[in-house]
Amino acid sequence: MNGKMRRSVQGLGSLSVAAALLAACGSGASTAAASKSQPVTVTLSGWTSSPVEAQLLTKDLQGFSKVYPNIHVNYQPISGSGSNYESVLRTRFVAGDAPDVIYVNNGGESSTFMANNDLIPLNSYIASSHFSIGDFYKSSLSLFEKGGKIYGIPKDQSPLALFYNTQMFQQAGIAHPPTTWAQLAADAKLLTDPAKHVYGLINSVQEPRWAQFLYQAGGGVMNSSMTKFTLTSPASVRGYTYFVNLYRSGYATVPTTVGASWGGQAFGMGKAAMVLSGNWLIPFLNQTYPGIHYNTAVLPSGPVSNVSLTFPVAYGITRDSKHPGAAWKLIAYLTSRSGMTRWMKLGLALPTRKSLVSLPYYQQHPVTKGLLAQLPNSIAWTFPPGFVQFSSTTMVDQTTLAIEGKESPAQALANMQQGGQSILNSAG
Repeated sequence: MNGKMRRSVQGLGSLSVAAALLAACGSGASTAAASKSQPVTVTLSGWTSSPVEAQLLTKDLQGFSKVYPNIHVNYQPISGSGSNYESVLRTRFVAGDAPDVIYVNNGGESSTFMANNDLIPLNSYIASSHFSIGDFYKSSLSLFEKGGKIYGIPKDQSPLALFYNTQMFQQAGIAHPPTTWAQLAADAKLLTDPAKHVYGLINSVQEPRWAQFLYQAGGGVMNSSMTKFTLTSPASVRGYTYFVNLYRSGYATVPTTVGASWGGQAFGMGKAAMVLSGNWLIPFLNQTYPGIHYNTAVLPSGPVSNVSLTFPVAYGITRDSKHPGAAWKLIAYLTSRSGMTRWMKLGLALPTRKSLVSLPYYQQHPVTKGLLAQLPNSIAWTFPPGFVQFSSTTMVDQTTLAIEGKESPAQALANMQQGGQSILNSAG
């Protein structure tokens, strides 16, 4: 897997918007009431993909301080993301001084933090403040639920969708993006020109880039309770074989083939006609490759569906928080309809609230259409605790052997299943 997906965020805090938000959240407190309470400080930590992200979040927190003047937010972003972010937090948890509010990522991070009781359940706060939890996509919220308890409120997400180079499609005489596996393979073949180091599809072979093909064929990686691997089911083998054959045919390749570090970069360089990516690619292209002509579409459908993976990130309150009530007010502020609307207007993420997919902002930025259309048909990317190393090594190594023709797709999946099930059995 590619570990943690990129996240970029923003906010525009103002007194008038914040006041309206307070009423919408139903927090039951007013600015006057808040001013009479004892001052407290809550610490918020997350990762940042760029200095701009920290600046924008800081600006949004200024709006929060106007509504709750006696709740001071100490924003302490943690350098980097992925394993570094999680490693820093683990050290803080051991020391008993974790931040009050943290970003909780997809993948194995959410399941690990919940299994370790690093987060407190939010159900009582949700109920007492009449927070509109029913507006959230189930696919994103379920990632932070366990045993009927909610441990995180999703702040943003993005599914994988198909990014395609409209100029390349036009030059190849392709009128519209592929809608089926057969069309995807045919278009990738037509758009590939090895002499020019241009390929129909460029993506890594990490698990998030092939798992959706298993689901689209009616299979999957694990069962719903994540107690048993299902990689060797006939449907899973069919989906994985399709993915592997794209690479074996030469119509798809990995980013390093064209001197890129990831698929989005290869796409921006004009070396990939198509790439499977999320909303994080849009600001990257706009900032780094402004001359690229592209659009988005839902993923081509397999034999069963065109389901995709989505990558939500949530706010959670840690067990070390000395002021969980104040921490909840912060989360409710940032993830309310008004708060999330401010966040989304940056164009760096997609909403986890269903009611916000029709924001005027998206109508003004039609490139997001394919991503938004994919949201209802997506499942959250995750795996049980203890699988970070397995997913980033064994799964990648086996898929590399498969696309290089050194193992059959079925054998690669069998090897992954054997190793993965062994980890599950030992943990149980």
